[in-house]
Amino acid sequence: SSGINAEYGDPQRYYKDLMKTNNISIARVIGIGKLKKKFKELEAKRILCDSHDVFLVDDKVLPIIPRWFGSYFYRKGKAPVKVNLKKKDLKQEIESATRSYMVANLGKGNNLSIPCGRVSFDNELLSENVLSALTELCANVNPGLKNIKAVYLKTENSVALPVYAAL
Repeated sequence: SSGINAEYGDPQRYYKDLMKTNNISIARVIGIGKLKKKFKELEAKRILCDSHDVFLVDDKVLPIIPRWFGSYFYRKGKAPVKVNLKKKDLKQEIESATRSYMVANLGKGNNLSIPCGRVSFDNELLSENVLSALTELCANVNPGLKNIKAVYLKTENSVALPVYAAL
């Protein structure tokens, strides 16, 4: 089933109520204690990963989440997305996080794939995400755009559409 999953520090009930109070639709809230107990086995983690589209994690507990999630979440492109539950406009924080992607490992080769959205995103949001990803990429690759040979857009089942090619 499609949905959003949020991982928050304990107590779990407080955060469920916080989401409800702010009129935020979250499929599931799981406290750290429950995450450690209920999703200890690999198969349970796989089922959790496959049952949600996005995993939001409170920034206070984000550093400990990767070891509990394991590599399966990252291979599936479901790295946890950081949210700040202390923000005044919590609904905007959550909505912004669900439209973003975090790239945990950019790889070590000369080809790089950066997820920028889903086919369900509208064209404007996809364009913003692609532009943001390219801006960040240029800022983090030395010497910037000069070192980028080509950029393609691709869905999981499509051919790569060239967007930029260095001459």
